[in-house]
Amino acid sequence: MVFNRVVRVASNAQSEVTTQGVSVGLNYYIGKYFALTGNYSWNKLNKKGTDDPLIPAFNTPENKYNIGFNGRDIKGVGFNVNYKWVQGFRYEGSPQFTGEIPSYDMVDAQVNYHLKEAGTTFKLGAMNLFNNKHYEIYGGPKVGRMVYFSILFEVDKL
Repeated sequence: MVFNRVVRVASNAQSEVTTQGVSVGLNYYIGKYFALTGNYSWNKLNKKGTDDPLIPAFNTPENKYNIGFNGRDIKGVGFNVNYKWVQGFRYEGSPQFTGEIPSYDMVDAQVNYHLKEAGTTFKLGAMNLFNNKHYEIYGGPKVGRMVYFSILFEVDKL
């Protein structure tokens, strides 16, 4: 005996929905070891005047950017510092998970040391270094700092 039970029905919007966006990035190298980096993204949902209930949930900020400074291979040491800003936006999930996400910013940083003789790299870093707690999903938890440490072994050099 076979039972079929439909749990979810796929559905599409009745009208055409488009998005627009652009992303640009720039790296400026300063000598052999350093670089300034940056990027900007613009994203927009085009509803074309429709009120179709299936169109929500774009859940993307209209504007966001990153600015960074990094150094590499300075006597085996490297680093990266990055500032990120995200414009607030309306997050649309189910009715109880729909609301505004405020604008937020954060700084990520990382330092590494490469031991050439041992083929090993040690890396220590933090995302959201200053623990600027913020929401990225309406109804979700606040996102805070994450600190990490890693060791990379180059197998062919062991």
